[in-house]
Amino acid sequence: MLSKVITLILLLANSSNLLAQPYAFITNQLDNNVAVIDLTSNQVIKAIPVQGKPVGVAVNHQLAQVYISTPEGNGFVVLDADSLQQTGQVSVGGASVGITVSPDGKRVAVADWYENSVSIFDAAKLQLIKKLTVGKSPSGLVISPDSRWLYVANRMDDTLSQIDLRTFKIRNTTKVGAHPFGISLDKKGERIYSANVESNDVSVLSAQNLKRIARIKVGGRPYALALALNEKLLFVTNQDDDSVSVIDTQTLKEIKQIEVGEKPEGISTHIDDRHVYVANWFDGTVSVIDAQTLTVVDTIETGDGSRAFGDFVSR
Repeated sequence: MLSKVITLILLLANSSNLLAQPYAFITNQLDNNVAVIDLTSNQVIKAIPVQGKPVGVAVNHQLAQVYISTPEGNGFVVLDADSLQQTGQVSVGGASVGITVSPDGKRVAVADWYENSVSIFDAAKLQLIKKLTVGKSPSGLVISPDSRWLYVANRMDDTLSQIDLRTFKIRNTTKVGAHPFGISLDKKGERIYSANVESNDVSVLSAQNLKRIARIKVGGRPYALALALNEKLLFVTNQDDDSVSVIDTQTLKEIKQIEVGEKPEGISTHIDDRHVYVANWFDGTVSVIDAQTLTVVDTIETGDGSRAFGDFVSR
């Protein structure tokens, strides 16, 4: 009898997981809100007011929270990923743009564009743990799968930095292309990719020691990146070309450019690992790319000034 009860509980738990709706949280900077897309229907189901010209997005899958950076709001806003309501606001300092959360859900890191710093917060208490001086105009942030290392793109220094989250010290800083902005890390924590806005290329580095592996030419003013199809493909938004470059991560060659909306910026991958969502800043839309066919299969109206810089898809 006990075994049947346990089996029933497991079946119900699995059913609940299957019914859980994944969302995409798209910051609309000019509308001062966040559009929530239901990824099962590709429909906007809500616009959450967020003041301060929202830009960056980070989803805490462990705590069911979403963090939205507000460059003109001196910090970031906290949203509840279930109720889709704002639940908090945290002060950081100058102009927060890049934001990320550790995979274990315990820490939130925010890059301050003007103060050349990264602030690290306790996610549960939303209290500051440490503020570190980094390179000039820090932008993209990502944390390793083991939640040990924080990587920072220092745009005006043309560098990436690696920070030890145990000691809060910078371990490495390495030159990349001109004006790195968005960065992405593979699931094993082995390779890091940097979109270099002014040199129109992507830098590939070893995440362990920031050793440079390759530079790959892409389109005009690459902004952000996302991996898909078991990390076989890397997708890169090109602002000036209104396109997304597709890179084969084995050969480290660009294999295609896909036309999307005007001024594409933020990019994230659906939990199915197949569909890639691209926020188009000037169009106020999100383009949906099928990573298998390398075609745009849907376009979603989201709002004025859609940027969505960061990991904006919930699990």
